[in-house]
Amino acid sequence: MNQRWKDILTLHLPLVIVLAFCTYATINQYGRAQEGVQRSWAYTFQWPIIGLFAIVVWNRYRKHGNLTRWFTDRYRKRIDAYRAEAEAAEVAEPEAPDPDAEAWAAYQEDLRRREAERGDVT
Repeated sequence: MNQRWKDILTLHLPLVIVLAFCTYATINQYGRAQEGVQRSWAYTFQWPIIGLFAIVVWNRYRKHGNLTRWFTDRYRKRIDAYRAEAEAAEVAEPEAPDPDAEAWAAYQEDLRRREAERGDVT
């Protein structure tokens, strides 16, 4: 099956079905609203909005293909840019020693020394 038929069956045909259902539901709810069912007024406006949402999703899928792939590619590019920026920053200036890490290492060394003096080392 070539790509054109695959697009028709998996992309365009579902849109036509959804839009046909939304049109039917809108007309049906409008008729019910005219009969006095007040709640149907909300559904009369809800179904066209759902149809517009279906068109937006269809257009996005048509332009970018698989949405998951599009998001993945987009965020991979951003991650690669951040990595390149971080590597450039590392090359540009050497990392300054962290005073908290040095204090923690000194504390651990002091603990080891005191434990060794008491003979508590396992």
